[in-house]
Amino acid sequence: MGVDPTVGETSGPARTPRALTAPLVSVVVAAHDAASVIGECLAALRAQEGSERAEVVVADSSTDGTADLIRRLFPETRLLHFDEVLTIAELRGRGIAAARGEIIAILDPFSIADADWLSELLRAHRDRPNLVIGGAVELHPTQERSLLAWAAYINEYGMFMPPVKEGETEILAGSNVSYKRKALFDGARPRYPVFWKTFANWEVEAADSRLWLSPKLVVKLKKQVPFLDFLKTRYDHGRCFAGMRVARDATWERARRALTAPLVPAVLLWRWAAVYWVKRRRRGLFLLTLPLQMALFAVWSWGELLGYLRGPGPCCARLFY
Repeated sequence: MGVDPTVGETSGPARTPRALTAPLVSVVVAAHDAASVIGECLAALRAQEGSERAEVVVADSSTDGTADLIRRLFPETRLLHFDEVLTIAELRGRGIAAARGEIIAILDPFSIADADWLSELLRAHRDRPNLVIGGAVELHPTQERSLLAWAAYINEYGMFMPPVKEGETEILAGSNVSYKRKALFDGARPRYPVFWKTFANWEVEAADSRLWLSPKLVVKLKKQVPFLDFLKTRYDHGRCFAGMRVARDATWERARRALTAPLVPAVLLWRWAAVYWVKRRRRGLFLLTLPLQMALFAVWSWGELLGYLRGPGPCCARLFY
């Protein structure tokens, strides 16, 4: 049986009302079968300077012992374990609903925060009025010898490889992003029971608060996902995104977007290359992985095409990372 994240959690001390005990920062981690990586993620958060000002909330629906590992090695973590299988968007929504901080950061279990990540997060939100602030994502050193790992990393996070330029931006990495509480809550009620970063950020921007990118907020990505599995999820992500995007649109608008979907691989590759190339780092790896990049973008665009024409189908329910 799962737990109600608005009431309590399956581990950690008893809680008093949020107004009396709220931490400054809540770090929400959505975990599905993440036992092989989440220990390093949580250890990095535990080691943060000033970590007593933050709570870590893990929303978990794993069957690989993730929950047992957290209870044993990280008892200070607020663990919300659910027996039913939940997607990453559902887990993030439940984690956010349970979060008590005035700043709510979202990390993946694959995200290993740099030692000064928390202090830089606090500084960024203190200095900036922006409701949404994100940071850079570097590939973990243990994965740098794999060309397939580089291909997946560049495809998903190459735009956020350090160095990144500080300032307003149109996109932030979902594995290193944070929100002022009022962006995610209407009073005490969570605004997004199922949390999709892109759509939430679009609503924030529509309310006239631009996204902000900080180069000092850095996590290292240790995403040990087989390349073919990652390729399959690109289709699911593309179709889920497109189906949700046009869910309320007229047929002609869905058809218009479907007609443009075949252009997506070239557009995305151009956008990624334009941002990546000026970093003057790892250019050879970008060139070596170009065929793989095109394959990943093509699979995404095929998902978009079907999403615009036929809706998300089962794809949203298959997204666990």
